[in-house]
Amino acid sequence: MAVPASQDEAPAPLIEDMAWCWWTRPRATRIGNDVYFAALDSKGAMIAARLDLASGRVDRARLAAFEDDDHNNPALLAQPGRPLVCFYSRHDAEEGLRYRISRAPLNLDDWEPEQILTFGGSTTYAQVHEVGGELHLFTRVDETRWGWRLSGDWAKSWQAPRDFLAFDTDQQVYMATALLADGKTMRVGISGHPKEYEKKPLHDVWACLVDLETGAITAPSTGATLGNLRTGESLPLRETALELVQRTSADRTVNLFDVSSGPVFEIGFVSKLNDDHSTRDARYHVSSLRDGAWRTEGIAPAGRKFGYIDAGLYVGGVAFPERAADGQLYLTREEEGLWHFELWQRDAAGRWTGKDLLPPTTTRLARPWAVSPPDPRLGAVALSLERYADDSYYGSLSHLVGAPLPPEFKP
Repeated sequence: MAVPASQDEAPAPLIEDMAWCWWTRPRATRIGNDVYFAALDSKGAMIAARLDLASGRVDRARLAAFEDDDHNNPALLAQPGRPLVCFYSRHDAEEGLRYRISRAPLNLDDWEPEQILTFGGSTTYAQVHEVGGELHLFTRVDETRWGWRLSGDWAKSWQAPRDFLAFDTDQQVYMATALLADGKTMRVGISGHPKEYEKKPLHDVWACLVDLETGAITAPSTGATLGNLRTGESLPLRETALELVQRTSADRTVNLFDVSSGPVFEIGFVSKLNDDHSTRDARYHVSSLRDGAWRTEGIAPAGRKFGYIDAGLYVGGVAFPERAADGQLYLTREEEGLWHFELWQRDAAGRWTGKDLLPPTTTRLARPWAVSPPDPRLGAVALSLERYADDSYYGSLSHLVGAPLPPEFKP
């Protein structure tokens, strides 16, 4: 991958004019030499793109256009021999989740007309997992719930919606999911908006496991049954029913980013002191389930935020490699005016150390994501921010940059 000649020069983009937020997935799927990305552009268009790793050629399809809010970014399901399915919605602006299906397998050129799935409220973020030919679609509903719908015929028809989570809070609820190598178990991490002074704050971190074949929902550390996604038993789950990963003290707040899909259940997030508007105290953490108990470790300082208001806690972010050894984390962060895109690893003694994947730059780097599965030529990507406002998530302009797998990477 091309690198900047100096710290003042931005990394050379893989794909220009691409943006995303943290809570949609999948959005970077590799099939052979091709990597399929889901993003939006600076004009608010929903983009499905394909990067040929051998030639560098980029093909992109423009599927819809809304306001230029980066929370609208789509999720793109790409499977060999199957049509592409792209899901997207407007940020809490209307009822229903939109989607389109390509007319031929892995084809960006021709798509079926847009369809809308209702969930009983306004939607934001799509997360979809394929298990045994069935599609499990999750989306946030009315800010405090997460809904689920199931398709057994590759998005041609869908079962009725069901609420999976419903929290008693005045904050938005965020969920990160990952499908494990067994092809059926979904890890779930949950937390709330990092706003500091709401009446019902939601700054703790919770977790559960879902067997998408049977629908069984269990506590990760004990295996205790919490409910069933398919039958609706004990649903929707409240925060009091989930397994508590971290109790956050009243003087701190968190922002959830990702969960791992490797051998150890890990959850990545940032935490800082209330009123720390400079984010000098902001630090990335990983909570991991080892020997039946959750343990939270500080990884690295996050540095200053890349944009938006202080309450949003928009620091660079973290992402776990896909189905790789535990104790590895991609992250972007700021330090002394330079932005870093790094791989951090935990050694046998429990110490975390990091290595730059690209040369540090004055250009803001944010929202890293792992390519699934990785390729030696491209292990992870991030956004290079040409423009991001200090008081808004509208009107941004960013480009996709990438890094090869480093020699230290542990598959």
